[in-house]
Amino acid sequence: MATNLYETVIVTSAKLGEEGSAELVGRFKTLIEQNGTVTAVDDWGKRRFAYPIQKQTEGFYTLITFESEPDFTAELDRRYQITDGILRTLIVKRDPRHVTAPKAKEEPAEAPEAEAAPAPEAPAEPVEAPAEPAEAPAETAE
Repeated sequence: MATNLYETVIVTSAKLGEEGSAELVGRFKTLIEQNGTVTAVDDWGKRRFAYPIQKQTEGFYTLITFESEPDFTAELDRRYQITDGILRTLIVKRDPRHVTAPKAKEEPAEAPEAEAAPAPEAPAEPVEAPAEPAEAPAETAE
């Protein structure tokens, strides 16, 4: 069977603390590694919710990018549902045509140098532009 690219976001309870949340995410990362390949783990840290979830206002967010067979996502979702400390989860299939992770990491290193050169020119243009309209009202006043 062919493998697909997926992303999953896990929101764990703030009551677990950083260590408890990291341990819980580690358990799911191990489960994913047993059934596929983990590409990246991005810890977003503690965030405030827009509305209370299970009478809690904060939680720890973690994004895991992985590759696995399609059947595994149903089992992963089932495990999320029965695990204490998990407030919300999301599993999304990524379109391989839009995956440019390696290129995105290389370009930002070059981009600041290219962007640094036009930055000094940009302030020079707006300074000259206001000078012209200032002369125009003076001529109409005469």
